[in-house]
Order: sequence, then structure tokens, then C-alpha cells
Amino acid sequence: MAEWRKVAKAFALGDGHISEKEVNVLRESLFADGKISKSEFDFLTELKNEAKSHVKALDKLIEECEKAS
Repeated sequence: MAEWRKVAKAFALGDGHISEKEVNVLRESLFADGKISKSEFDFLTELKNEAKSHVKALDKLIEECEKAS
């Protein structure tokens, strides 16, 4: 099976833009266990850096994850 990071990046960055809906899916998945790992936080920052554009909700999610980690 493909590495989860590659699959998730392909999904989120398919059109180059991270939408509100994608941020909501990320938020639900990342906070499912009530904590944010360094790997999860790094993944979000990679997504942001690789995206051509993104909604402000992604910045807010990154801030929330930084506080929770």
C-alpha cells in the first residue's frame, strides 16, 4: 500500500488548492485521537508549502495543531 502521506497529499493537492472542505477532513482526522503528533504537524506544514493556494482555515488549523502538540 502507498505511504499515507503521499496518498493524503495527492488528495489534498490534486488541484493545487486546499479548500475549506479539505481542511475540515484534515481537522477531523488529525484530532480524532485528541492529540497532534510531530509527524502530523509536519505533514500540515508540508501541505501548506506545496499548495499553490489555500483557504485561511488551513492557517487556523495549523495554529490549533501547534498549540495541541
